[in-house]
Amino acid sequence: MLIRMWSIKPWIPPTRPDLATLAMEAADAAGISELHAWPEHRKGGVGFGVLPPFLCWQGVQEGHWHLALLQAREVGALVPGARIQALPEGWLEALDLEALARPLAQHPDFPGGASVHLVHLPGGATFRARIFGTPAPDFVAEVLKQTSQLQVWSLAD
Repeated sequence: MLIRMWSIKPWIPPTRPDLATLAMEAADAAGISELHAWPEHRKGGVGFGVLPPFLCWQGVQEGHWHLALLQAREVGALVPGARIQALPEGWLEALDLEALARPLAQHPDFPGGASVHLVHLPGGATFRARIFGTPAPDFVAEVLKQTSQLQVWSLAD
């Protein structure tokens, strides 16, 4: 069986275009009159609300872009200046996925748009994901393989 190959690498969001501007443009295009939160450049990653910055990984396969957002604390990474408190209970479900993902999906670094995968690691070699766009659990699993010592990852029930 031929395994589909991913081209995956870390993505450090450039300071231009400004993510707040992209968020406002994306909200206008979607007919949303107000935003309570939007992505921002923070500590070399993407900040959103009160959460520590997300580490970002991009991948492309057959011309389709995907962006995975991981919490540094969950993958064991240290981000200088990031808070050390535990993530809030239920942060994945409580997060406004569209407000975070919509502008990132339309970032000019991703011609034609990107699917955005917000990833949570509940423990072991499993992950949970909320997706804005097209699901690609094999992409998320490949990102996790590259960010950990575990080589087999699966989507949690």
